[in-house]
Amino acid sequence: MKNHIKIILGFFLTFLFYSEAAARNYDYDLVVVGGGLSGAAAAVQAARQGLSVAVIEESDFIGGQAGASAVSTMDDLGKTRTGIYMEFVARARDFYAKTKTNTAICLWGADSIAVEPVVARDILTEMMKEAGRVDIFLKTSPTRAHIKTSAAGNKKITGLDAVSFASGRREEISFSGKVFIDATEYGDLLPLSGARYRLGNSVSPNIDPEANVQDITYVAVVKKYEGGLPPDLVMPGMPPEYEKYAPRFREIVAREGNQWPGQAPYDIPSHNAYRALPDTQNKQVILGDNPKSWSRITRTCINWANDYPGRGGGEAGLSVLYIDDRDYREKTERAAMSKTLAFIWYMQSELGMTDWSVDNTQGYGGYFSDSWETADDPLLPKRFAPILRHFPPRPYVREARRVVGVATLNEWDVSRDVTVGRAYQNYPSGLALAEYPIDLHGSYLERYMEHDLNEYIANFPRIWTSKQGVFQLPFEAFIPEELDGLIAAEKNISVSRLVNGATRLHPIVMHTGQAAGAIAAEAVKSGREARDIDVLSAQYSLMSSGQWIALDRSIDTISGSAWWCGVQWASLEQLMTKLSRNIFGAALPIKREELLRLLAAARPDMNFTFGRQREKYVSNGEFWEILDGVKDAKVTARSPLRRSIYERDLSVSRADAAFMALWLKLQASAARTEARGYSHETGLR
Repeated sequence: MKNHIKIILGFFLTFLFYSEAAARNYDYDLVVVGGGLSGAAAAVQAARQGLSVAVIEESDFIGGQAGASAVSTMDDLGKTRTGIYMEFVARARDFYAKTKTNTAICLWGADSIAVEPVVARDILTEMMKEAGRVDIFLKTSPTRAHIKTSAAGNKKITGLDAVSFASGRREEISFSGKVFIDATEYGDLLPLSGARYRLGNSVSPNIDPEANVQDITYVAVVKKYEGGLPPDLVMPGMPPEYEKYAPRFREIVAREGNQWPGQAPYDIPSHNAYRALPDTQNKQVILGDNPKSWSRITRTCINWANDYPGRGGGEAGLSVLYIDDRDYREKTERAAMSKTLAFIWYMQSELGMTDWSVDNTQGYGGYFSDSWETADDPLLPKRFAPILRHFPPRPYVREARRVVGVATLNEWDVSRDVTVGRAYQNYPSGLALAEYPIDLHGSYLERYMEHDLNEYIANFPRIWTSKQGVFQLPFEAFIPEELDGLIAAEKNISVSRLVNGATRLHPIVMHTGQAAGAIAAEAVKSGREARDIDVLSAQYSLMSSGQWIALDRSIDTISGSAWWCGVQWASLEQLMTKLSRNIFGAALPIKREELLRLLAAARPDMNFTFGRQREKYVSNGEFWEILDGVKDAKVTARSPLRRSIYERDLSVSRADAAFMALWLKLQASAARTEARGYSHETGLR
């Protein structure tokens, strides 16, 4: 009888537990789906602006391509090191500086940036926790979106059902939020939300299964074990597909190969220097631009000869089913793992790297996106499990679903004038800068181009050129054409396939994430839908935090300062002419016609005129007399520029005038927002 009572009680308690778990709801201002580089940056920016943030990550590893995918050498060409991305880089350098370990050892360059995946994970997690209220939900995946009709009549996402395995068992939970961001590696929130998206060269719901996306790469972190390999890290024989892939491996890297940048095949030190990672135990001097030091590298990533399927641009490549069909995705990722496993055998056998194997210190093994460890897959026999357990949670995914936005960028929008180092197209609504060239891995046949976006094979650059300059990502590329409550980030922004080849890299996905966080914060604080926010307020939040968003970079202003913000706004609106390529002339006096142009752009509702003064430049006293008459200006109360009777006759500088015009425009926007019944903070100081 006692046993029966225990059984009944056990069932009852279990029922209560699971009922409670199923009913558990978390409520946040912002829900970020995807804990990669973009998702982390979005969370940091939004939390710093006062939002409560949930970050939902399917894997057990924060960091996206730099963490969960192990591509943790930054594809950084040096011109967009600002904002949260630069904070991340600075923390990584500080971490390794404690052990005097150089981080500029990869990509064959002197100014490169490398960080171990586990270090990238820890830094990003720390940055999110320090930013404010950010709660991270690992091993959690959304399963259904709650859609309602917004006040404007659009469909709006208001919540998510999700499944969590964080506790080791399946648990049903849900999230409510004012705004949601898709920062996943695959664009997995888009189909749940009902937003239209591009995949390959087709548009949902009419996805062409014959369309292609870029190759994936299942990267593995490998290192040299100075005392010899641990027995479990010695390959237990030839992997199943070795003979299939070995010929291609031999074309890329060989024991007697050539030094980069010569002709393929390349030698082992060149291969190791491509994706080299710091090793705090290695006290030898390693310099990314010094080939003589490359033989000293003791940790690197396999990310060269193992693209999957890796057939080249002239043949059909990876089907879009990889993104759109979960079962197909799992099988594809296992096949990609098999190819990388074959390369490790190639290293240990043909290349003679008998003391190299997978790195067992990166914290991997708790989650895999393809469930290989529970599948009976002939490509991944169980005898290789000790090696495979140290692979990262997921592969490097280069191309995802891309939201159909208010505007979609095509190849023209990222075309650059290399003589001045910037795009031909300027967007006053720009929120992020990128600089990578268009780079597609895998098929780029004519039939895979997006002809509806005026892109053809002739638009694809056959020569990879790094020194092209910067281009912008405008606000309109983040916002779905109709759906409210959703902002795109990561590789899921509204761009063409070709443009995706330039916006999928580490710096820009962090910049787009930070921009998405700023959009979300402005939407929540103003009580507007994201599409209806004052874009300038989001831009100001980014600029004042040290982010550069204008095409023109000026070295005579300090990051995050009032001058910095004013100069950028004037550049975005193309209101003032620079003195030279990198000099704005911030401290020089402003001419009357320049000031009139600034004030007219700031307050088109007002008619600005000067007195009888005929001087070429505007005096401080005259400037303040004009500003005193500006409605809603509140100049005396909050102006960052202090009036002084002793400076009355001095000329107003160009940067001071630019910032004050920006400030007046923001004040007018704040007044309009407050009139709608919302508390609006511009953050002006």
